[in-house]
Amino acid sequence: MFLTLVRYLRKDRPPARPPEPARILGQQNLRQGILVSLLMAGLAMALWVYVALVFDKYFPWVSMLQGILIGLAMRRGGRGVDWRFPLAAAVITAAAAAAGSFLVALFLTGREFGTGALELVNEISTHTVATFYTREFGIIGVIYMLFAACLAAFYANRRLSTAEAVALRRLRHGGANQR
Repeated sequence: MFLTLVRYLRKDRPPARPPEPARILGQQNLRQGILVSLLMAGLAMALWVYVALVFDKYFPWVSMLQGILIGLAMRRGGRGVDWRFPLAAAVITAAAAAAGSFLVALFLTGREFGTGALELVNEISTHTVATFYTREFGIIGVIYMLFAACLAAFYANRRLSTAEAVALRRLRHGGANQR
């Protein structure tokens, strides 16, 4: 720790290069962020089904873990700093939480009846889906889904250093060269 302090206090170090806001904005990639988030959503749903089958129980809180994973995937893949990235992560998470919950129920029902989930897919009707989302998913599932979407939105944006945040703020409010 003492060496770090000595290096900090030395006067012969080169000045820090200010961050370039155009480079930060140029690194954003919404399409790649959405693609990586969709892949993570599929992986998280498969993991959710696997955990439910291993323990033979439905765990709705896994949707919150799913939201964190999707948000982190959006952060890594998209590297975004504006509002589009949290919104996309929240929408993907809400859809993945609803679909994952339905898949878990489908696989657990297939195990209960002694058939596979693929045989039950042929028997799905609009009434089956409506009944699942009104009676089984219900308000608790919606609460978990919304909380997971909020977690995904929180983790989706790129974390900036203080200098990067100040440089972006200066760019947005009248130019990058203001002091």
